[in-house]
Amino acid sequence: MGTKSDLELLRAYEPVLVFTRGELFFPADVDAYVRCCSLWCEDGDGKEVECVPAGELTLDRLADAEREWPGRYKHLRFVQESSLRAEARRHRRSARRVIPRSGRLAAVGVLGRVVDILMKLSLLIRGAVPGGVAAAAATRYRDRIGGADRPASYYGRVVREGGYIALQYWFFYAMNDWRSTYGGVNDHEADWEKVTVYLVEDSQGRTRPMWVGASSHEYYGDDLRRSWDDKELRREGDHPVIFVGAGSHSHQMLPGDYLIQVDPAVLRGAVRMWRRLTLRLFRSDSAIVRHGIGVPFVDYARGDGTRVGPGADLEWRAHIIDDDTPWVRGFRGLWGRDTRDFFEGERAPSGPRYERDGTIRWSWADPLAWVGLQKVAPTEQAARAELAAHLGDLEKGIAEADAEIVRRRDALRRLSAARLVLGHESHSQSRAQEYDERIRADERELSATYRRRAMMADERDSCRDALAGERPVAPTPTEHLHRPHLPYATGQQRTTRFLHVWAALSTPLLICALGGMLLVRGTYTAPAMIGVVLAFALIDAVARRKLTSFLTGVAIVLVVGGLIAGIIVAFAVAWRIALLVPTALIVVVLLWVNIRDLIRG
Repeated sequence: MGTKSDLELLRAYEPVLVFTRGELFFPADVDAYVRCCSLWCEDGDGKEVECVPAGELTLDRLADAEREWPGRYKHLRFVQESSLRAEARRHRRSARRVIPRSGRLAAVGVLGRVVDILMKLSLLIRGAVPGGVAAAAATRYRDRIGGADRPASYYGRVVREGGYIALQYWFFYAMNDWRSTYGGVNDHEADWEKVTVYLVEDSQGRTRPMWVGASSHEYYGDDLRRSWDDKELRREGDHPVIFVGAGSHSHQMLPGDYLIQVDPAVLRGAVRMWRRLTLRLFRSDSAIVRHGIGVPFVDYARGDGTRVGPGADLEWRAHIIDDDTPWVRGFRGLWGRDTRDFFEGERAPSGPRYERDGTIRWSWADPLAWVGLQKVAPTEQAARAELAAHLGDLEKGIAEADAEIVRRRDALRRLSAARLVLGHESHSQSRAQEYDERIRADERELSATYRRRAMMADERDSCRDALAGERPVAPTPTEHLHRPHLPYATGQQRTTRFLHVWAALSTPLLICALGGMLLVRGTYTAPAMIGVVLAFALIDAVARRKLTSFLTGVAIVLVVGGLIAGIIVAFAVAWRIALLVPTALIVVVLLWVNIRDLIRG
């Protein structure tokens, strides 16, 4: 059997993308998109000027942009100012909202909604996509590029690296309307997403899929990939099924609603510290760990809308790209409007090969590391070969440790003998003391060598047993998953009208109530404010049907607080008695344990 061409491989494992009902944008043809765009560049004074008006730009000219305008910052603009209002009005006349924007606020508590208000206020000082751009983009996309009745496009790239064949499927969207349409984090013109299928090839040219990786916001690493044998990976034959977030176009492996943690660039250090803290305090599968700081942004990947792929509502139109594709390599600018948002959430992305700063994108340069596959051997046979090589390293390390032990032990004994001689003479006591310190240090080093040698020997025995046995040494389908992306709801849940109204009104009402109390000075202002917060939290728990959890939490806080207050009061009134009581309890417990052991003995 001959080796398949790149196009044949891409066609054989094309993913099926399943969208959420109401999605406005689908994977588009970049040539049609670019013809609708104008090209903007920075002049010498840092001002943006239009270099190529809409209708005159082509992919060929875009590929020459770095040569035509060298050293100048560049971006495309899909929605033109001249037609923005008219196109936005046309969309709004016919648009019907499928998912209420208040649904995301109903998914989290009052604290999350307060954070949401702060994020909204930040848009006033950040660069944000102007109002109406998403609506105008929907009209422009429907009229000029594609829609739910036209073929969708992907841009396929094949990379052979580390024993794998990585099939990258890049999808381009004319607009990310997550914020304006679904209440998400951001809007931005243009959007690039990808799904990668990782194959292994035998000596006869036959391929077998092993892993699937799918882009999901700013996440990367092991949790982005699923084994082909994972029971939770949906497949239709050799085509993995991926669920696409409404408006955000991020990818999920299971259908449902996802609470998304978004890390603004300026806050990533603080977010990393928060992650480390929560991982130490809570289980890895707890909600606070999986959802981070709990900012109320929901990714609706419900899978109840248009399907794109083999045998689906829309078929794929395949385009092959690589490092030598002119428009991929030649244009380092942004593929949409540049808002200069310092959080970067509202800025358009660059192309598949580049980051926003013009450097090569990590997932393009190293598609294995993007999903943590550089450390994973492609097959069981390869994994055993690597383990055998590691066993050889251990044998060598043990031999070196044995030689080091002999050398250190002999040196230690020679030094100890000299120390004994020096200790008998009064004039050499200071030298003997120096030898004492050296002997203690050498003993510690010798002991550490023994421990290292023992650990290597134990590891060697385990590796030998593994190679001699029949148990696979390659990872299981789910062993690599630490914090997999899981939905918090199925997407089919029904929420009450009261919850939506309460979610929309509770936060401003709470802020107004607390602000009013601050203006009215009084002895009971602080307790009253605490009472108001508790009242709001109680109503919120009732609305979200979590009254039992709320009351349990309040009870625990009261009990712990009462104990702490009791201890403080006891020490303030009679600190001697406060110390004697726990001491007496400890004595009674120890006495009971000792008597029990005496009777049993």
